[in-house]
Parts: sequence; structure tokens; C-alpha cells
Amino acid sequence: MLTKTINGIEIAYDESGYTSGPPIVLLTGWAHDMGLYDEMLPLLVPTYRVIRMCWRGHGPNRNDIPDFGVEEQVQDVIGLLSALEVNEFYLVSHSHGGWPALELADRLGKDKVLCLLMIDQIMTPPPPAFAEGLQAMQGKDTWLRARQELFEHWLSGSTNKAVYDHFYYNMGSFGYPMWSLSCRVIATAYKAHGSPMDRMSKIKNPPPIRHIFSHPRQNTEYRSLHENFASKHPFFSHADLEGETHFPDLEIPEKTVEQIEDLIQSINDGAVKVNGTS
Repeated sequence: MLTKTINGIEIAYDESGYTSGPPIVLLTGWAHDMGLYDEMLPLLVPTYRVIRMCWRGHGPNRNDIPDFGVEEQVQDVIGLLSALEVNEFYLVSHSHGGWPALELADRLGKDKVLCLLMIDQIMTPPPPAFAEGLQAMQGKDTWLRARQELFEHWLSGSTNKAVYDHFYYNMGSFGYPMWSLSCRVIATAYKAHGSPMDRMSKIKNPPPIRHIFSHPRQNTEYRSLHENFASKHPFFSHADLEGETHFPDLEIPEKTVEQIEDLIQSINDGAVKVNGTS
């Protein structure tokens, strides 16, 4: 990992590849670091320059990090990319890293955020079980049980080693302070915006946005939600990856990278593809 001091805070990041052109910027969700993209990186760097970053408090230095939220995440991304002299880029987010990603798309516009690929974020208002988990994760006596239930839901019975290793050695390294903070921020974002789809519908000049997902598995209502939203918002497309877990970045990196490349190619072709088809 490399580090830069951005907005007075040490931000960890790395850069790979040397191809010219806009880089791909990879943003994670909460309570794990950029190791989320370890399986995808070798598939991307032969063709693209890739920048991965850790949110503040998620890198090697986790000491004395005051509470922060989406606004600080947005400013840290802007600050890091400015320091790296990046003016335009392809943006990828995972899970609730989608909230700052949508803010970036809105504030910077599609001339800088050329496209946004969102990976497996809950696109509806929070389901009751998830909302209860967000609350339970904020209690010192209940957070460990709530986190385990979340892990089991994300795994959905899968035995994928890359995903298990990420749980054990990456997400397992974050304790109560970061997990409880993340749940407060996520709950606040849903309360403010309703859902990620509601938020993206308010972007003034949206870039092409695609949501790829596996969860909830085999839920026709959720798939219909995407189809209906896409029919009303030409900038939006989606793809059901039909994976097992909440972590297609680790479980099925080839399919995930294929979707990134397809979205980028659709921009270069001058016509955004809908649902992975022309």
C-alpha cells in the first residue's frame, strides 16, 4: 500500500498498470479494505491503469480516526485523485460504497466520472431484516451476533475460499468502532435518500450507471424493479450475475470484469448497452 495525507488524514491506496487513458477507480464498502479487488486486479491491469483506495480508518493506520460519513468519503476520493492528477476516470463501487460513488457522479458530472459500475448494493429501501441488523450492529452486546448473521446471509451457503478468506483475514480485522459507525452512516443514507435508485434518479447529468448483482438470489420482484427503473432511466443498465455470494468481485471476478469492460466499451462505442445487450 501507498499512502498520502488527504484532508489531514492518512489515506492508503495503490496504483497498478501503465496503460494510458482514464484509470479505473475501485471503491470498497465499509469494514474491509482494497483487498476486496485482489482477484480482479490481474484481469484489469493488462488493459487499464487501476487505482484502489481504502477509506479513512481502513488502511494500516486506524488510530484516532474521528467519526466520518459519506461527505468525508467523497472529499477523500476527490483529494486523492487530485493529488494523483486524475481528471477523468471510470468508477466502480461495491455495496454501500455506492453512496459516495453516486455523490461523486452527481458533483463531478459525467465529463469526469465517465461511468459508474455498482456491485451488489441493496437498491430498495432497507428490508426489515437488514434494518434490524443495522441497529443491532450499533450495540456492543449485539454487534458480533449481528455481524455473524450478516456474514452467513452474504455467503448463502457458498464455500468459495476467496470470500471466506476475505471474511476471516480482512473484514474480521475491523472491530466494533468501525462496524457500528458504518451501520449508522448506511442507515442515515437510506433515511436521507430512500434508496440508491431514488438517489441516482436525482443526479442532474448522470453518466452511464450499471448495477450488477447476485443478491437477493432468485428474486423475480427485485429483478423486475431493475427492469422498470431501466425503462424510465436510459442511463441505467443492470446484470444479474447469478453468483452465490454478496462478493462477486472475489467469487466470480471474470464475470465482474467482463461487465466493467462491457460498460466502458459501450461508452467508447457511443451507445450505452442495456442489461448487457445492445
